[in-house]
Amino acid sequence: MSAPRKSGRWQNAVDDRILEMLQAEGLCSPEFISRELSADASARRVRERCRVLSHAGMVAPISDDADADHFEITVWGELYLEGKVNAELMRPMPRPRPPDKVRPSEWAGFV
Repeated sequence: MSAPRKSGRWQNAVDDRILEMLQAEGLCSPEFISRELSADASARRVRERCRVLSHAGMVAPISDDADADHFEITVWGELYLEGKVNAELMRPMPRPRPPDKVRPSEWAGFV
């Protein structure tokens, strides 16, 4: 029996379900995960959460592209599901924007 999971404040309720699905199925698309989760989350929401989990090191996109369409669980994600990793210590750190995606300086202050 695995230890209780140590979730982080940055996590959502659907994150554990995404990680469990990736652990069970291996490689999955956000659309597939969304269908399996039924009404819990849209494909867009699952893709967004997969990116956050990727920045935290719990899942990995198959392509190193911002529009990655398939993800897989990492060792850290599996350790989290087993209760061996405290997710609060794994803060998602987004990668810097590529030079062609940097916002102009007049956008400063806009989110």
